[in-house]
Amino acid sequence: MTPDDRILAAELVVGLLTAEEAARAEQRRTDEPAFAAEVEWWETRLAPLLDRYREVTPPPYIAARIEALLDVPHVAPRAARLPWRSLSLGAAVGALAALIAAWLLTPATVTTPVPPVSAPTAPARLLIAQLAWTDKATAPAPVAVVDPASGALRLTRGVDTPAGRVGELWRIPVGGKPVSLGLLPRDAAPAIRVAQANLPATGSTLAISIERRGGSPTGQPTGPVVAAGVVERL
Repeated sequence: MTPDDRILAAELVVGLLTAEEAARAEQRRTDEPAFAAEVEWWETRLAPLLDRYREVTPPPYIAARIEALLDVPHVAPRAARLPWRSLSLGAAVGALAALIAAWLLTPATVTTPVPPVSAPTAPARLLIAQLAWTDKATAPAPVAVVDPASGALRLTRGVDTPAGRVGELWRIPVGGKPVSLGLLPRDAAPAIRVAQANLPATGSTLAISIERRGGSPTGQPTGPVVAAGVVERL
């Protein structure tokens, strides 16, 4: 597989191709086992992020924000579409991930986009943790996205809890004890605010336990841990 083939497979999964390009890519997926395997890899990697995502048209300033995140020279858009193939493979993959994270961190109630900044400063890179269920749950596990600048943390899906119980999110430093980040609202995409002192670091773990109403009374998980994942930086 060439770098362009890998990027094409990622674009097909994320939905960045035109109808004609998508049709050609789907034909390659049928005819070429190697390309089909590449598409399947991207689906496994990215599908959990899109599980609860409502389809919207990205505002025009998203491209400028992605370029700021990547710290690459400005590349003018072509036909209202960011030219992913003009970037290196690593930069293109990073751009795809940054775009998904930007959508996840945009509240569904926002209808008026924030005007673009003419000369944006390089923002703090987002943190992401792909959680995994500790049991054999069939639903996709949640993905946590953290914006270090604002302390906003959002999960792509909620956690089912029994009556009288609540999900509690924990930050577990490497070699340290769990620190509570707060209780999770019982909705499809829980969002909480994390104090700067409590922001998870790369390599630490985010975990969700099921606690009694009001949260753990001991400051440590007392109920079963149902999901956990390591924090990475986009």
